[in-house]
Amino acid sequence: MSQKQPTPSTEIFNEIADQCSLTTPKRILQSIITQIDRAEEAKRRIEEEGIVVRDIKGSVLPHPAIKIEADAQKIICDLLTKHKRREVFKL
Repeated sequence: MSQKQPTPSTEIFNEIADQCSLTTPKRILQSIITQIDRAEEAKRRIEEEGIVVRDIKGSVLPHPAIKIEADAQKIICDLLTKHKRREVFKL
């Protein structure tokens, strides 16, 4: 199943860019936005379907989207930490 990647709005892109270093590559900014979209989609699925699901045998399991959301959030935090803007103050 292949889905077309959503095009981030300029507003969201600028918000992320404002939090990152001026030298952060555009591709990194786009990756952060992709992970945000992925985490939000996983969160929506969890809200709609619940935090547990049943497998083919009827056993109750944690919803797979929980791991997807957590992984995406970790990637977002890691990228923002690595590329965060450091303020320079002139005296």
